[in-house]
Amino acid sequence: MLVTVLAIVAEVHRGLFLSLADIVRAVLALLAGFAAFALFRRMFHSYTAGFVGFGIAAIAVVLLVRFALEAFHLNPSWGRSVAGRVAGGFIGLGLGCLITAVFIPVFGRTPAGEKVVTRSAICQPFLATLPGVYHFADWLDMDLPMLNSRAARFEDEGSGGQAGLVERVNYSKLDGATCIECGSPVRFDGYFRRVGVSVSPRFTCTGCGRTSDGCQTYEGFHLMYGHCPVDVAGSLGPIDCGVWPNNRPVYPSGTCPVDGKHY
Repeated sequence: MLVTVLAIVAEVHRGLFLSLADIVRAVLALLAGFAAFALFRRMFHSYTAGFVGFGIAAIAVVLLVRFALEAFHLNPSWGRSVAGRVAGGFIGLGLGCLITAVFIPVFGRTPAGEKVVTRSAICQPFLATLPGVYHFADWLDMDLPMLNSRAARFEDEGSGGQAGLVERVNYSKLDGATCIECGSPVRFDGYFRRVGVSVSPRFTCTGCGRTSDGCQTYEGFHLMYGHCPVDVAGSLGPIDCGVWPNNRPVYPSGTCPVDGKHY
């Protein structure tokens, strides 16, 4: 709430023209940051490097746009009129909401922030938009910051304490993947909030109705954990999804379409 109020005050003071410039600056900074994040993470195989790249690129764009505005003395009088300042305030409201929407999921992942965010009535509308961000990431088919927290091992599914930043999976592309229980294609239902800021994909088998976050499909299991569910079930016993449980663990049936393994 405080961030939004400060953004409104700042944009009223700056006026319409500079407020519009702030929108352009924010969009360019995000685009440059996302591109740098993907580039640095792939070059150095490190999410830390990706976040460093994101910060450097975003700050560089913000400063360059600011210097350009000052160098060319771009701040026309119509932007500083009463109507221009009122319009700037509305832009500030939008920018404040955007900043808040980005900040809440990040803060909500911290031990101190999780309880605050989930209990705050003000945060609920922003949390409700989170699944849409994941759909947008799938549409872009990009590995975006703070969208990849999930269990690195199948054994830790459903345990938030074991989650980590791992390779992003474009879950929408797993629509039609093969169910490990009956071999039927699964349907991608979309992304859904679970606990706190946690968002997970959900799939439903069109044959037996088995639900999962993708781990109960042969293709999804390989993408998420780098192993065949046949091998993992051979070590652990019958398996079930830890995120969308079915309460009926099973051994994978049929033949894995990825590597040809079977029981």
